[in-house]
Amino acid sequence: MLNEMEKQSILKEQDPKPHVDSALKIAEARIKNAFQLAQENQLREASQDLDAYLALIVYADTYARKALASKNKDRNHCLKRIEQAIFKQSRNMESVKRSLPLESREAVEPQIGKVKKIRLRAINDLLGGGEVINSSN
Repeated sequence: MLNEMEKQSILKEQDPKPHVDSALKIAEARIKNAFQLAQENQLREASQDLDAYLALIVYADTYARKALASKNKDRNHCLKRIEQAIFKQSRNMESVKRSLPLESREAVEPQIGKVKKIRLRAINDLLGGGEVINSSN
């Protein structure tokens, strides 16, 4: 889904915090582009960029949790950045989803749900050590 420049931008960062930040920057660029494409009625391209955004958010969360499992301060910093990135782009994400044809919308709905759960889990981990929000809903 990513072009070579985007991949290299992420992979060149060896430390976890800049690695996650790089993935989030690319994700933000992708969702902004998806929103613009959706407004221009280029729905297939918008859908592809939305897919890339969703995949990058999932990747950043997974990477932060695995790479920083024993470093709570750094992990929490990354989780905070991920939560803020999702919150900041939630309107764009929903707008792009609404602009898609029904069959495409149904295809991305589970991924969007997963990203929303990532945000809730990040908030939960940051505020209550995983004990505040019941994420089984």
